[in-house]
Amino acid sequence: MTTRRKPTILLVDDDLNLLNMLEMGLRADYDVVSVFDPKRALEVLEQGNFDVVITDVIMPELSGFEVLRRVKETSELVEVILLTGELPDKVGPAVTALKDGAHDYLIKPVSLLELKATVQKALAKQRQRMENKQRLQELIQRAHTDYLTGLSNRSYFCSQLNLEFERSGRHAHSLGCLIFDVDRYKKVNDEYGHGCGDLVLQRLGTLVMKNSRATDLKCRYGGDEFVLVLPETDEAGSMIFAEKLRCLVEREVYDFVDQTLKITISLGVATFQDKNFHSPEELIHAADAALLSAKREGGNCVRSSGELPSSSLPSRLSAALNEKD
Repeated sequence: MTTRRKPTILLVDDDLNLLNMLEMGLRADYDVVSVFDPKRALEVLEQGNFDVVITDVIMPELSGFEVLRRVKETSELVEVILLTGELPDKVGPAVTALKDGAHDYLIKPVSLLELKATVQKALAKQRQRMENKQRLQELIQRAHTDYLTGLSNRSYFCSQLNLEFERSGRHAHSLGCLIFDVDRYKKVNDEYGHGCGDLVLQRLGTLVMKNSRATDLKCRYGGDEFVLVLPETDEAGSMIFAEKLRCLVEREVYDFVDQTLKITISLGVATFQDKNFHSPEELIHAADAALLSAKREGGNCVRSSGELPSSSLPSRLSAALNEKD
């Protein structure tokens, strides 16, 4: 059974007696690190992992407001409680502290009971903010992900492709792009049902994830069509990867209820290098034209846009809209 970690508090005050008293009062419930020198506190802050910082405001060489600023630069989730022995002038300092991100602003002498209650509220606020941040990250991830395959959806992929295309052009790096789809996918749905068709797409998504790099962009582009973008990969490397993927898919066996199914894919490859394409859309279209060429040759093969006469690309792109299965 694992024990729950105690919250960690950093105490900063140039009054040694008060510092010792606060540490003794808090350490039964919290892991407390006390620092008498405020400059040293900044070093401790960078090295530790604190949930709450309690700091005096008026200190030599470094004020509590500066500590607050440095804490918030380090992590927005760390809560800060400011202590001061001087009454605020028309609550100005208190308002400033709260605007700058402090959890609370307490006037000395502060009772241990009041301080503990303030710490508990700060930790509750921190937990809520962490939960909200996690929920937001999950929502963002869901918005960027295709529900069936776990790959990027088309919208998010296109935004990332624009960035990668610009980066590759700026640094004169090659950028591989391959598009593939399932040969005779409509027949799979018609003969085995859409549940089987979905299973095929799910397995393809898993296979792509397992056999590509973390830096590769991976997307379900629509229907049974998938796109991968391979940073810093030239045409030869892109063709090798595409052929590897084709072979892996060909060897897969799909067991669905009492039926066994095998599928193949066709792949088109295009490579951005030496600024041969002017936009990400041109790169995608070139790979799509190469895919159409592979389909016309019977499928289960890889074709490159470099193999196609440049004059044939526009007509092939137009035909692709109507001819792919």
